[in-house]
Amino acid sequence: MKYWFLLPLLLITVNLPAQVKYFIIQDQTDDYSLNHYKLSTEQLYGVKKKVELFCMTFPGLETIKKTQKQYADINLDIVLLSVLPDLSGNSDWIEIDMDSIKNNIITHWDLKRLFSLNTFSEFDQKYGAETKYFNEYQVIKKTDNKYYASRHCLLQFFAVRKRPSVFQNVFGTINIEQEPLSIIEMERIFKKRYSDLIFPPYSMAESLYSSSNSFDFLRDRREYLSKVIKLRNKELAYQFWTYTGWRGQDFEYKIDRGIDRFVYLPGKGIIGGSFDFYFYYHRKKLPIEYKDFMQNIKEEKVMIADIYK
Repeated sequence: MKYWFLLPLLLITVNLPAQVKYFIIQDQTDDYSLNHYKLSTEQLYGVKKKVELFCMTFPGLETIKKTQKQYADINLDIVLLSVLPDLSGNSDWIEIDMDSIKNNIITHWDLKRLFSLNTFSEFDQKYGAETKYFNEYQVIKKTDNKYYASRHCLLQFFAVRKRPSVFQNVFGTINIEQEPLSIIEMERIFKKRYSDLIFPPYSMAESLYSSSNSFDFLRDRREYLSKVIKLRNKELAYQFWTYTGWRGQDFEYKIDRGIDRFVYLPGKGIIGGSFDFYFYYHRKKLPIEYKDFMQNIKEEKVMIADIYK
């Protein structure tokens, strides 16, 4: 009889990995621009690890229609794959047999389709609340004729739309022409209107059901331009922060936050950021405390690729 009880468990174990989709990083492609960056986590999270960003940039629809040079960086589509470190060991990447996953490999066109379904890009679609994917899609890279899959990967999307602040910026929009607004400035505005509520970006320790954790989730989420940064090579980059709460149960990753603060460099994609949702979830493995996370948020601290520091 014990074999009958074990069989369903075995089937579940075998079937679960089949749900994961894999994207292979190409050495060269004409379909999109790919920038790869490594970020050190030590200064921000107190642990010597790396986050790897694979930033894929596609020309937006209007850019395709208009071939003039002045439109080249106005409308762009970004697919960001962030490989987060294994905080229980050192296996950020796992060698994989390609034959075992051949039916679960996706192309860049599949990612483009996901982009459309998660960035309000199609007028005839019904959109859900979730716009990011954690560990549902993994990156595969080739090293010395061997293939390696990421262990922890966040997939999310951004529409780069340059235009004055009077235009709407829906969730998932990078607009470097916004009027800058820092987290601290937004907190002051929020508190004037909602004095008895907790400022949503500060609610990581609050219960999902707390009355002080009230947040108009679908209506208010957006990315705010905070400041312009001059990099060491004199290029100008743009730092953003994400206005959203910490939605979800305590035992869950608060995936909606994604790369909650990030740095965008025109022509090079997203070159830095922070992943508080992941590191706060694993905070017991880190040498930093709640107050350190709060300080990082209020001071808008980020990790930036070494080549730009």
